[in-house]
Order: sequence, then C-alpha cells, then structure tokens
Amino acid sequence: MADSDKPDDAFWRVADSFIGLANEQATDLERGTVSAGFLYASARFNTFVIASQCGDKDAFEAEKTAAIDYFVDQYKLALTENVADYQANFDQYISKKP
Repeated sequence: MADSDKPDDAFWRVADSFIGLANEQATDLERGTVSAGFLYASARFNTFVIASQCGDKDAFEAEKTAAIDYFVDQYKLALTENVADYQANFDQYISKKP
C-alpha cells in the first residue's frame, strides 16, 4: 500500500466514532444485534454513496456490480486484518475479568 493510500486522521476519527457508538449500544443490546445493525447501516450508506456518485439510474445500473465487488473486497480486507490483530493480541483485547 502506498503512503497516499493509507487512511488519514479523518478516516480514523470516523471509524473510532462508529466503534464508540457500537460499543455504547452494546451495553444495552446484544452484540450480535449491534453488529447486524452496524453492517446493515454500512451497506445502506455505501449504496447511497454509489447512487449519488453515479448521478442517474442508468449509470447506477452500469456501475453497481463493480461497486459491490469493491465494497465486498474492502470489507474482507478489513475483517481479515482485524481478525489477525485480535489473534495476535487476544489476551490483551479480551481479558477475563474476575
């Protein structure tokens, strides 16, 4: 990944904000419910981004498959990176409290 492809401070602020909200909601709701809602909201917003960048229905139709592939690939990359991070730091991240 080139330096210009690395996430900037705004990226991390947005990500941390969403994670904070999910953690807050997980105090009152099942984590699975929060996760499912988070995933659905991301898909819904990403669809809005695709549609708004296309500008019209024909362009949306033409671009939707490539856009879906892009977002699925990005999610798989992020999930794979985070699973590896948790595997390496499991005891630090998931501590058993007495």
